[in-house]
Amino acid sequence: MAPSPAFEVSIAGELSGSGRDRHPRFLGYGAVVHQEGPTPTPLSARPPVRRRPDPAPVPSHGDHAASGSGTQGDTPATHHPQRFTGGDGRRIPAGDRLRTAIGLAPDLTPVVLDLKEAVDKGIGPHGLITGPATPVLLRHVLLGLATSHTPDEASFVLLDGASPAASDPAPPFAVLGQLPHTEVVLGPDRPDLVPRLIEVLEGELSRRKRFLVAAQCSSHSEYLRAAASRPPLPALILVCHEVLTLVDRHPRLLELLRRVGWLGRARGIHLILTVADLADPDVRGLAGYLAYRVTAPAAGSPGLLSAGPHQPPRPFTLPDEPEFPSGAVPPPAHRIWVPPLDVAPALDDLAGPVVTGSDHLPRFADESLHGALQIPIAALDKPREHRRDTIWLPVAGHVAVAGGAGSGTSTFLRTAIAALALSHSPAAVRIIAPDSVPPDYLRIPLVHGVLGRSRPCVDELRDLHARLDAPDGDTVVLVDDWAEFWATRPEWHDLLVEIARRGSSRGVHLIAAATRWSDFDPRLADRFGSRLELRVAESAIDPAAAAEVPPDQPGRGIVDSPSGPLHFLTARPELAATPHDALIRSLSTDHCAECGFTYASVSAAALPARLRTAGSLYAAALLAASAPRRRPSPDVWSPLEYTCHVRDVLRVQRERLDLAVRADNPVFAPMGRDERALRDDYNGQDPYVVLTDVDLAAESLAVAFEALAPAQLSRTGLYSWPAPATRDLLWVGRHTVHEVVHHLRDIARQR
Repeated sequence: MAPSPAFEVSIAGELSGSGRDRHPRFLGYGAVVHQEGPTPTPLSARPPVRRRPDPAPVPSHGDHAASGSGTQGDTPATHHPQRFTGGDGRRIPAGDRLRTAIGLAPDLTPVVLDLKEAVDKGIGPHGLITGPATPVLLRHVLLGLATSHTPDEASFVLLDGASPAASDPAPPFAVLGQLPHTEVVLGPDRPDLVPRLIEVLEGELSRRKRFLVAAQCSSHSEYLRAAASRPPLPALILVCHEVLTLVDRHPRLLELLRRVGWLGRARGIHLILTVADLADPDVRGLAGYLAYRVTAPAAGSPGLLSAGPHQPPRPFTLPDEPEFPSGAVPPPAHRIWVPPLDVAPALDDLAGPVVTGSDHLPRFADESLHGALQIPIAALDKPREHRRDTIWLPVAGHVAVAGGAGSGTSTFLRTAIAALALSHSPAAVRIIAPDSVPPDYLRIPLVHGVLGRSRPCVDELRDLHARLDAPDGDTVVLVDDWAEFWATRPEWHDLLVEIARRGSSRGVHLIAAATRWSDFDPRLADRFGSRLELRVAESAIDPAAAAEVPPDQPGRGIVDSPSGPLHFLTARPELAATPHDALIRSLSTDHCAECGFTYASVSAAALPARLRTAGSLYAAALLAASAPRRRPSPDVWSPLEYTCHVRDVLRVQRERLDLAVRADNPVFAPMGRDERALRDDYNGQDPYVVLTDVDLAAESLAVAFEALAPAQLSRTGLYSWPAPATRDLLWVGRHTVHEVVHHLRDIARQR
């Protein structure tokens, strides 16, 4: 299978290198995510979660003199498309930073808007734009800055609170969202994303403080002057169009703007607020933070730039609509806006590419995931940290997920099964699946049994008891609709409580899905090491955070963490380039759900040797049986009867092989296993004679397979088990090995 592209997660190291380590940080309820750490030694395949590389060192800004009042001769670096390419990595001179022309004075000299603060000879950092031509002026300011600055020098967050006016039918930020400098554009049609933006910006205020403290700088300007080899820290320009409308709709935004007004000066965050009609001169208490005001009147009237009481207002004529700059720029080193969890990731989006393993089944290319009992299950949203992580679910330790109808609990369990199949071999992990999974899941080699209301589940019950007493590998038991299963299966109560109590230390692990947290018996409720909550009626993690889970998005939920509840979105049980049904088919192969035997695990070259082991294996098993002729129950064969059956299987398969070599696609007659046992009195035969016959029959069949040319292994016949189907001779040989393996297990279970 061709590797699929990995999910691009926007995570950048703050002051040091980025990279995912393999040391998980546990969340409050046991689920784990990977955090920043030293970059591990790369595998031959690309790493499971790709992060943007650290930016190369950038030369310092220099210490140019600040520009003057905007007379001819100190024209700012604005509208130069060649600077838009950003290919040479040079930084803009300090004097030209955050300066852009907004029009022409009556003497035809450029009128410059300089967003730097007064100490850097600007008129910023915050200001207000009013008047009917505000959208046009905004586009002039931002396109001018984009033309003269790279995204690592200036970035934009654009928040629009007004519907398009009849005179300006295009939204003011319509084209600006295409700029690489623009982090996000939120229009009036997405009020639901404003709380997320507030959280992002609060996180950015904290991040910039950490940068400045680590660099021992008191301000953003000082950081830039001394930042010869430090990570880029662009000026962030937050534009709030129709700010009065915005803060009336979102009271939390007003508090954020006050914080930015006070702290943004030192941290390099600039406010540009706009109102078409200044009905509130105090701008809801924000006027005290504003250092300049620009009036943008209708076409034909002059504008006015006012920069405080000590500078006279400057009239200007607003130029025509600006042109979008041409060229290309490299992406910024760090993005603060990570899109919300709208689309569920695929499994390889979270864990990296999938390749074909030695058993011809798909596997995660990252070998550190193989056999780890830790699976990628969901994308974890961290807007305050400007990143999205992967929840790596530790299966060892038991997992509980709660979610109401339609919340995605069944999909969660299917994703868990697919992730286990992509990272574990059938020899290492066995799965007891719920009957809510589609039938194709039962052909996945790891699936050894099914739990549900329509099956007696006697074998599974007996086997799990045995594994608790005598551990043998790892078994993962998945239960869907816990309340229903608990109510209809009282015979399972003691076993489930025992699994919860000591199963993790004995290799038996539980993943349980319930409608409500109260569905779990108190004896089990505190035994789950990991808890994930989808949409529920009553949250046990955080009711306020649970109320934000979308009602129409299955798979969305919350998980606890040291910093508080975080939202997640369950991965789809598929790959980015491989739909669900195709992935399950590729994971499926001929195998026995009861004993775990996988047909593809036996190669054609290994087939004769595997057959020759039958004699010694059954000799050891039969001689170890305390009562080889005793049946444990009337409908279960004794060890001797199983040995006789295997002998006859070896003989019949030898006859079928000869028939298929002589004839094209013959019909293989059923061997009549039950009839033979009665007719030949299996239980009355001499065990030593039977063992000799097993050895001879196995050798004869092994010699016959060795004599076949490779092309002859593809000759076919109509086989009647488990349902009539055309089978090639390689399958016949593998099925014979399965008979040997399976009935050895039947004998061993009687000890």
